Amino acid sequence: MKIRVFSDYLNEALDLTELQEEVGESFPELKMDLLEMIDMTLEASDIKNVKKEDLNDFFTNYITAGKDADMIDELVEDNDLFNFYLKHQSDFDELLNDTGYMEKSPQENNVFSLYDVTIDGTKQGILSLMEILQSDLF
Repeated sequence: MKIRVFSDYLNEALDLTELQEEVGESFPELKMDLLEMIDMTLEASDIKNVKKEDLNDFFTNYITAGKDADMIDELVEDNDLFNFYLKHQSDFDELLNDTGYMEKSPQENNVFSLYDVTIDGTKQGILSLMEILQSDLF
């Protein structure tokens, strides 16, 4: 194992294949898909060479904004969120069950249709996943 200065670690270019080893064992496919979307979002912004520090800032900003943040380009519309949920349904269900979201009634989450429950749950799952990813990577 190579020992590096922490600032070098933060300032090197983002490599998703290297991050795959660091994301932890829970929900690996879901985490990598989300990281790819975040990477594309950051690259589409003014950031030319995305670094791990940029990723950490993104996580912090997203978590601060809350579950209704629409900062990921590919997950802005409800339809995008629904399709993302369908792709990773079992992971989202497990994650939401682990975080206690599924124990609350739809009224407690302020949603009133099955579609809205799915969208709101997906948003909450993404927020929880951001917290997990930030903990795994930093």
